[in-house]
Amino acid sequence: MSRRVGLRWPLSIQMGQRDARVLSTVTENLSSQGFCCVVNEPVAAGERVACILQFPMRLDPQISQALRCQAQVVWVRSMHDGRFSIGCRIRDYTVVT
Repeated sequence: MSRRVGLRWPLSIQMGQRDARVLSTVTENLSSQGFCCVVNEPVAAGERVACILQFPMRLDPQISQALRCQAQVVWVRSMHDGRFSIGCRIRDYTVVT
C-alpha cells in the first residue's frame, strides 16, 4: 500500500469519450498509485477517466508541470453538502512540460 500525502493540487477530470465534460477540482490527497478529490456531480465507480494533474516546480512555484493520466474511479462517497468524494487509481501517465 502506498503512502498518501495531503496535497491540494489542481486537477481536471474529463468524463466520457463523446461530448466529454470536464470537472475542475483539487486533490485532497495523492499517492504514487492514485488520488482522492471532491467533485460536484456523481461519478460511477469503475468509470475510466482522463485527468490532468498540475504540480508546481520546486524552484519556481509560479511554473507548473502536469501529469496527463488515465485513471479508474475506485470508490465514490456522497457528502453532506451534496458533493461527492472520489478515489481514483492511476492506470497510466505521461509528464507534460
